[in-house]
Amino acid sequence: MITYQSQQEERYMRLTTAPLIPLLIKMAIPTMIGMMVSTVYSMSDTYFVGRLNRTDWTAAIGVVFSFLSIIQAVGFWFGYGSGNYIARQLGKQNKEEAEQMAVTGFVFSLVAGIIIMIFSFIFIKPLALLLGAGVTEEMLSASLSYLKIIIFSIPFMLGTNVLYNQLRLQGNAKDGMIGLLIGMILNMILDPIFILIMNWNVAGAAMATCIGQIAGFVILLYLVGKHGNVPIRFFRSRIRFNYLFEILAGGAPNFCRQGISSCSNILLNQAAGLYGSGAVAAIAITSRILTMGYALVIGFGQGFQPICAMNYGAKNYKRVKKAFLYEWIIATAFLIVTSAVIYYVAEPITGLFTNKQEILEISESILRAQCLVWPFMGFYVLIGMLLQNIGRFLEATLVTISENGIFFIPAILILPRIWGLSGIIWAKPAAGIGALLFSAMLGIKTWKKYLTSRES
Repeated sequence: MITYQSQQEERYMRLTTAPLIPLLIKMAIPTMIGMMVSTVYSMSDTYFVGRLNRTDWTAAIGVVFSFLSIIQAVGFWFGYGSGNYIARQLGKQNKEEAEQMAVTGFVFSLVAGIIIMIFSFIFIKPLALLLGAGVTEEMLSASLSYLKIIIFSIPFMLGTNVLYNQLRLQGNAKDGMIGLLIGMILNMILDPIFILIMNWNVAGAAMATCIGQIAGFVILLYLVGKHGNVPIRFFRSRIRFNYLFEILAGGAPNFCRQGISSCSNILLNQAAGLYGSGAVAAIAITSRILTMGYALVIGFGQGFQPICAMNYGAKNYKRVKKAFLYEWIIATAFLIVTSAVIYYVAEPITGLFTNKQEILEISESILRAQCLVWPFMGFYVLIGMLLQNIGRFLEATLVTISENGIFFIPAILILPRIWGLSGIIWAKPAAGIGALLFSAMLGIKTWKKYLTSRES
């Protein structure tokens, strides 16, 4: 009989001794699918609402997506913070500590979700205006309709993110992927039914997403106790408040990356709003397309994270370095090919979401500008993950906020004042170049100090 302990031992040996390239690919496939799921939720809503040819409704989905990204950021905070600690403890063979952290991270996420849900509902209209939904009355009304329903799924969204990331970081991304996929498929089935057949429009999109999130949460809660995973044992484990620092510090890079990205999207929507709801709709469409590619790179890097954390905990520094280099080469090759394809098919891709010429022209310009710098993205994304998983939380946080925070926020505040709409289009590519240079400077220094110097 295969026991919980023997399954964990087998997973430990696989992560610390198996050939790296096949292992990285095997670990990355479920995490890439998992990261795509959250993107597909929003892309599905945008696509089916876009079929109604109502610019304000498409724009409303886009601005609310920024809020959902912030919720996802909080989930990543608790999920990565607890998951990274679990992976390091498993690398040291401290299984009891890993179990205590699993329960603590999960419970804190649910409490945070309930608090956010209550305050979001109380301040729903100011929230919608802050997100940039006040361009037109119809856009504001559609945003409120979407928010009123989606808010009730917040605790489930946070719990799902925590369970998924805990499973993934202990080396079992497959179970996490299954839970997310079931929720995504249910959402995609319900979207056309609720939006087009039952004519619930934007509210139907929100309801489909809400049901999908709850279904994914229930499946993950069941799977977390199976297949040798570190279980959530409420009655055999204690919530440890002294773990809160580990959760907050360990998950800070991910929270900051996703949170800053959401804030930058809010600023982007507000800047685009000066040019009408058509520009905001173009931002919504291109964000869904670009986020899909970004999610694939993040997912690919997530396959590296448990290998990095467990081998660093086992003091196998050479294997950590080799795994990173393989990841960087593969990610860069993927991004070069993807950028070339999107650059040349930008028009038909955006045409899937709208047939309005104004939106199409802006969307194509944004996509092609972003494709010019996309191949560099793999480096600074992976450097941030490496720093996080070896415990360099401050450096990791700085790298992860560099593109959307340190460089993009000044760019989006300054460039549109100089070049108008063109400034909005080129703000993100300019921030990407800045992030590349900054992460190279910080990453190389940390690489030498915490990996190369310790190999002997």
